[in-house]
Amino acid sequence: MDEEFQEPYEADEVDTPEVSPEAFVAFVTESQNIAAEFGDAKLAEIARQVIDDHAMDRASMADWLTEMQRGLDLAQLKKADRKAYPFDGASNVKYPLITTAILQFNARAYPAIVPADQTVRAKVYGSDAGGMKAARAERISSHMSWQLAVQIEEWEADTDQLLTILPAVGTLVRKVWYDPVLGRPRLRVIEPGKFIVNDKVKSLSDAPRCSEEFSLFPPEVEANVREGQFLEVELEETQDAQGPQDFIEQHCRIDLDDDGFYEPYIVTVHVPSEKVVRIVADFEPGDVKYKRETQMVETAVQVVDPMTGGMVDVPIIQPQEVVTGILNITRNTYFVPYHFWPSLNGGFWGTGLGTLLGDISEAVDTIINMQLDAAHFAALGGGFLGSDIRLKGGAQRFRPGEWKPIPTKGMDIRQGMVPVTFGGADAVLFQMLGLLIEAGREMASVKDIMTGDTGNKNMTATTTLALIEQGMMVFTAVYKRIYRSLRSEFGLLARVNAGTVDPQAYNAFHDETDAEGQPMQHDPQQDYGATDMDIVPVADPRSVTKMQDAAKAQLIMELSGAGLLDKAEAAKRVLEAADISDTESLVPEPDPAQGQMQQMQMQAMQADLSQKMADIELTLAKVEEAKVNAMKDMSDIKSAEFRDRLDGLKTMLEASRDGIRETLAGGAGRMARQPRDAGGAGGNGAGLQGPQEFDVTGILGGQPPAGVGEVGLTGIGAVQR
Repeated sequence: MDEEFQEPYEADEVDTPEVSPEAFVAFVTESQNIAAEFGDAKLAEIARQVIDDHAMDRASMADWLTEMQRGLDLAQLKKADRKAYPFDGASNVKYPLITTAILQFNARAYPAIVPADQTVRAKVYGSDAGGMKAARAERISSHMSWQLAVQIEEWEADTDQLLTILPAVGTLVRKVWYDPVLGRPRLRVIEPGKFIVNDKVKSLSDAPRCSEEFSLFPPEVEANVREGQFLEVELEETQDAQGPQDFIEQHCRIDLDDDGFYEPYIVTVHVPSEKVVRIVADFEPGDVKYKRETQMVETAVQVVDPMTGGMVDVPIIQPQEVVTGILNITRNTYFVPYHFWPSLNGGFWGTGLGTLLGDISEAVDTIINMQLDAAHFAALGGGFLGSDIRLKGGAQRFRPGEWKPIPTKGMDIRQGMVPVTFGGADAVLFQMLGLLIEAGREMASVKDIMTGDTGNKNMTATTTLALIEQGMMVFTAVYKRIYRSLRSEFGLLARVNAGTVDPQAYNAFHDETDAEGQPMQHDPQQDYGATDMDIVPVADPRSVTKMQDAAKAQLIMELSGAGLLDKAEAAKRVLEAADISDTESLVPEPDPAQGQMQQMQMQAMQADLSQKMADIELTLAKVEEAKVNAMKDMSDIKSAEFRDRLDGLKTMLEASRDGIRETLAGGAGRMARQPRDAGGAGGNGAGLQGPQEFDVTGILGGQPPAGVGEVGLTGIGAVQR
């Protein structure tokens, strides 16, 4: 295969070497840099196409790029060097409306997304009778959480930066890939404005191409050339000899084998020289779907020669399925978009606080500066001087008790001075300022209750939780979008792990042993390659602040105090909400003497129930005897009526007996804890009332006929089901 691609291909030469689709796919997916197989003319054509497509995509983002930069400037409180309107050196204060909203957003989202213990959880779908899926999910969860916390050391700081910049610009993109130099996965947030994709696409999976602008310093470029990653390139001469060089890495589709199908590739172009330095396949062999046809193919079959007894080749023609082309190639995914708020025009690029609060923020700045300038003018004063007043212009400064002489001829000084009155700060503008700030705070979910200020009001947990829930509506929607993107990011990381994690390191990390103490071996490719689970963030998108967790915990304690919830479990939830670890060690050890006492009480209770059941059995026998006597000594009508009453009594007794039998079969644990049935007077703690006395006379509603004796039910308890 290598011999067929030995000579560089020029665009103006003869046709590309004829190779099969399968051979071509195998070659390009194994090549470290396909650009080395082509001549300068073909590479120049590819470079020009990449640069032109990049320019078109960037032009489609022009409006978003403008709003994005505006949002960053407002968030960073950037201001001009010196304000010249309405006068030189006028007030130029920037109110941190957007900055405060970003700080609040980051303070809530960052601790929730990056918890102290576990970040990733593998969720299992379908039945799991033997627990094998759950065990595999636990291995993946712990390994990926360790990766993000320890191995991929830049992930946490990168996530913090993402949650700071995202609300200002509206959309950020994070790249996930495997770095062979470091021997581990890498995750990096792309600088805003450096990831280029056409605004008309709905999702990255539908985009025909996407580009990343990045810079490399000359030593980094040289290192890539020596490793075979880049072709030789003439670097741009700049004032700084070690200054960065600009590159474009475009994920696009190119027809390199001239078969009419455009395969996905990653093309890297050096912008100053407009030269392609690298082309690699953006797919794996398993991502290719081939076109297959059945053709009559001549093959040779070995048979025994009857004359010589040896094996000879006999040509035969038989149908055989052959690959005639490529139907589709699934492109790899490296990028995960994070959106603060969806685009208002339906495009790809989202909306940030720079757009939502930009006008309000600028209006607030204008009003504040107008008020300050007005107060400045009112404090200093000014006006006109008549020609007879011989005073130098400018400010006149006085010390306490000082009198300044002026050259006048006895005229009234006030007649030669005309002061200009300045109104000072305007009350209407001040009210408008408060209205704008409140509107901005409401949109950004920066309310008093959200910042921890309740205004010295005592509120119940339910009221506080309701206020927080209402104030968090906008933020919760944003956080769910981040949660969705995190889910995609963790899925990409799991895909990278499936093909790159070393089995020895994977098993050393888990360090599991079987029942016999032998080390257990797990295949990371099998664990991460499973299709019956999903990799999700541990954080709950509906509960993203400690304030919410604390309010929920207080509500649980209130309900447990009212006897509606289990107190032990409620206490555990409260401790977890307060981030108190090792809650099991805080549970008090059971008192052995108390346990023995409870066991003795349960045994006594069981004995009492057994006695009650025996009494019921005896009474049932007496009822049957009464039934027989009634049939002998009574008329048919009275006998039938009396028999029905006895049957009713029998049914009640049997129900009581069955209840006692079920309680005894359930064991001591069932009797020890039935709080809803044990509250009545005379209750014995097991859901049974104390001894009661019955007789057949009261139950049957009259005296029994002659010959029917009393059926006593002394000592039998009525079981409550």
